Amino acid sequence: MKVLIFIVRVLLGLVFIVSGFLKAMDPLGSSYKFHDYFVAFGWTNLEAFTLPLAFMLSALEFTIGIMLFFNLKARLGIWLAFFLELIFTPLTLWLAISNAVSDCGCFGDCIKLSNWETFVKNVVLIVLVIFLLIYRKRINNPLSDNVELSISCSSFILAILFQLYTIHHLPIYDCRPYKVGTYIPDQMVIPDDAPRLDVEHLFIMENIQTGEIKKVTLNEYPTDSVWKCIDREDRVISEGYRPPIHDFTMVSPEDSTDLDYVPMLMQYEKPVLLVVMHKLEKADEDGLEMLKELEDYANRKEYVIGALTSSNADVIDQVKDKYQVTMQFFNTDDITLKTIVRANPGIVLLKQGTILGKWNYRDFKFE
Repeated sequence: MKVLIFIVRVLLGLVFIVSGFLKAMDPLGSSYKFHDYFVAFGWTNLEAFTLPLAFMLSALEFTIGIMLFFNLKARLGIWLAFFLELIFTPLTLWLAISNAVSDCGCFGDCIKLSNWETFVKNVVLIVLVIFLLIYRKRINNPLSDNVELSISCSSFILAILFQLYTIHHLPIYDCRPYKVGTYIPDQMVIPDDAPRLDVEHLFIMENIQTGEIKKVTLNEYPTDSVWKCIDREDRVISEGYRPPIHDFTMVSPEDSTDLDYVPMLMQYEKPVLLVVMHKLEKADEDGLEMLKELEDYANRKEYVIGALTSSNADVIDQVKDKYQVTMQFFNTDDITLKTIVRANPGIVLLKQGTILGKWNYRDFKFE
């Protein structure tokens, strides 16, 4: 029994350490996931708390993992793990049933689980935690309470400090499809043998004589003139294959044709410097003040320079006038921009479709 308790404790500790560390490595990504949850629940007024909650959750998970793995205040760690699982197990069941959020974000972007896989994972974890709760009195802490509490608190503080460093720079390891070295066109290809999107089209029909309403498929579409189509509904049968990069487009707000400039971007022989600002209204002021300097730098280096944002044309014009820049701005999906680089502004250097470098604006060097 002692061996079994040891194995379960160490295994649980390892899971919590990995989960907390991967979240701490990308706190902005965790905050975006909290935003998705709040939108799904209709709690949009809580958006201001997404980043603090991301900080707290990852630091708490990491600390619980340290407590369990190294047997430091392990009984307290078991109770904390139990309360977390008491929250997340029913939550992930709801996600699995409703699919309101496509990815729980349990392990950040580095380990992807489906909603049902996440629920099963939490069921296994809560069973293991309950096992440790039952036998918690057999777990003896090796050090004094003060030493164990000090180490546990230090782990929490270190996790917070690590996130503060990460959020002011970039994640120390990039798990997203836009990492340095990526050749973007390769990540946008759909293989010939890949499963395709399968959608069933349902037609909502009304009988003009009786008022009866029914849904029919295309094959069942009635030819009798008493039936009138009043609406259509598309039901996704299979999502099919989605390439790692599937939603990257660049459209000029000044162009009414909605021309996508991404193919042109991939073909430039000169290096391309992209300033990524998912929302100009939320961009750091210090970063916006660098725009003119970045433009001058690109001209000296004979780079092509452009800016990507999801903000509208009026906001773009205000920023260009205020900071006296002439670079071309393009509209790109907000989520895509947040995925490309975890900074606002962030800077990406491309050459013929390959990402050569990514920086938080604070780290960019004008060499």
